Amino acid sequence: MKFNLSSVILNITVIIAFVSFANSATQAEQLNSSNSAKTKVAQINLPTSELINVLKSGGYILYMRHGMTNHEQKDNTQDFTDCTKQRNLSRSGREQLKKIAQTIQTLKIPIGEVLSSPYCRAKETANIVFGKFTIEPKLQFSISKNRQESQSLGEQLKQMMHQASTEKYNAVFVGHTSNLRDGLGVWPKPEGVIAVFQKQQDKLYLRGLIKPNDWPN
Repeated sequence: MKFNLSSVILNITVIIAFVSFANSATQAEQLNSSNSAKTKVAQINLPTSELINVLKSGGYILYMRHGMTNHEQKDNTQDFTDCTKQRNLSRSGREQLKKIAQTIQTLKIPIGEVLSSPYCRAKETANIVFGKFTIEPKLQFSISKNRQESQSLGEQLKQMMHQASTEKYNAVFVGHTSNLRDGLGVWPKPEGVIAVFQKQQDKLYLRGLIKPNDWPN
């Protein structure tokens, strides 16, 4: 059997070109994914201590992710009143939220309307921290939906934030990670974090994130 060196070299060249193309395609896909996850609102971040202080004057929109949960539990129902089949707050989560609530009261941060996801962990978070809430079905966990539904819920959140009244108080939304990501490109981490937004000239600006341990003791 004859050994065709030219044929071997040609095959190797084709393989190298294919691998190079595949790597380029993967990098492009990763870049597109990264770009799609970028913040969809302008950011003018304030230092955390200053951010907490400006809330005393009202005029901001707070998006709070529910408190720490028991991740051994799973959401197995669309009956939002049945907490036994949902992922709920953990004992540590409840204790952490009580401390945040006490700090907000001590600092006399004015709270206006509070809208909550219908999931039990969100409703309990709203009740512990703010002592009141109105259930808003449009805040239900978007990650459990198909892509079109997730994008729709994200867009509806953005519209509600634009419409929120912040004249004398801080408007509050209590929900989940993916809704804020889908609507405004902001991924709120960890559980219990509050993303602070401000409306100026019909635009939303992200002022920063207040993590649970950022609140003064």
